Amino acid sequence: METTKKAPASLREKLKFMGPGMVLAALAIGSGEIILTPRSGAQYGFALLWVPILVIVYKAAFSEGLARLTIASGDDVFRAFDWLPGPRHWAQYFIIFVFSLDMIGYGGIALAVGSALVGLFPSLDIRVAALCAMALVPVLLHTGSYRFFEKVVVAMCVVLIAGVIYTLFQVPLPAEEIARGLVPRVPQGSVGTIMGLMGWIGAGTTTLLYSSWINEKIGKARNEEDYRRWLSTMRIDCLVSYTLILGVSFAFLAMGVATLHAQGLVPEKREIMVTLSRMLDFFPRGRETFLVVAFFALFSTVVSCMDGKSRAIASMLTGISPQFSNKLKSYRIVMGAYLVIIAVTILLGDNQPGAIINMVAAMNAVVFGLLGFALLYLDRKLPTYARSHPALRCIVFAGSAIFLGFAFLKLL
Repeated sequence: METTKKAPASLREKLKFMGPGMVLAALAIGSGEIILTPRSGAQYGFALLWVPILVIVYKAAFSEGLARLTIASGDDVFRAFDWLPGPRHWAQYFIIFVFSLDMIGYGGIALAVGSALVGLFPSLDIRVAALCAMALVPVLLHTGSYRFFEKVVVAMCVVLIAGVIYTLFQVPLPAEEIARGLVPRVPQGSVGTIMGLMGWIGAGTTTLLYSSWINEKIGKARNEEDYRRWLSTMRIDCLVSYTLILGVSFAFLAMGVATLHAQGLVPEKREIMVTLSRMLDFFPRGRETFLVVAFFALFSTVVSCMDGKSRAIASMLTGISPQFSNKLKSYRIVMGAYLVIIAVTILLGDNQPGAIINMVAAMNAVVFGLLGFALLYLDRKLPTYARSHPALRCIVFAGSAIFLGFAFLKLL
């Protein structure tokens, strides 16, 4: 449906429409940034600093492509997948499969939620704590109280980031090591970690939901001038959001190096969040603050992603078959299935939350490589004025090739 909103012309008006990118940034902080980034710093020091930079440049270009496709066509990327050659709806089935596998990773995040609670209340069992937390998911979504909860989480994330930045001023940051970390190199045994960072830094396949959020907020541009104004607005949204993600990624990686790598500590197993909390030892009540905020941030990420992906799948199913015409019913069925996947992951993988998260994040890196090439194909279907700049196409092409290249290295 075409929008009746007038495209913003001034910078002030454009800033009012910012939002989808900030939501994506908040979700990213609750997955890759809190867990995987400091974990990589604890393992390899600053040697993998180049990875977040590469990933964020690629995903910013990818998200710009999603915005371009959505504004020009009036469809979100899930509907646009029908433009791809091949059997009808095959791409939607593929995304449904990928989103479902992602829930194993969110089971790992749920275990990290349980680990944070165990850090605060040592008498708890990590599986019981994680299952109880997940039992709250349908309650929050059914009652609509999650929106208020989300605002609280955003405020608490600000507190966490402030604590990390404060602590960074208390620890040495070796300029020479940081400079060496900007040069791409692959330490022995680090390919799996690199793929995990590629998959979930700046959000994983959740990035596809950016298209749906833009579609809901804007709709379809009415003409070329309207399109260019809306695209300019979303570019500002992308730039601010991914700049924030890059800053947070560096801060968490540097903290992992300064406080964990220096002590030979790697966040693993059931103690993953307790180990990570040691990053804020310099901050008064820093460990407790980290565990409390991490609990809310990680829990919020699970809820938001489960809700968003369930809605996306319900929408895709509606277009695939008339028997799924009731979106609410389909949404609840998908949500229930996802809760089962997460519960099974909690029960079977309670001793390896970090490994589970990194495994699914690495899988996301492969999917991103494929999606990047799909986005380049879809870009050719747009009107000439809406097609991507050659430089951005080169970034998406190169990033997708690198992501798939590391997948090949992992198989060797």
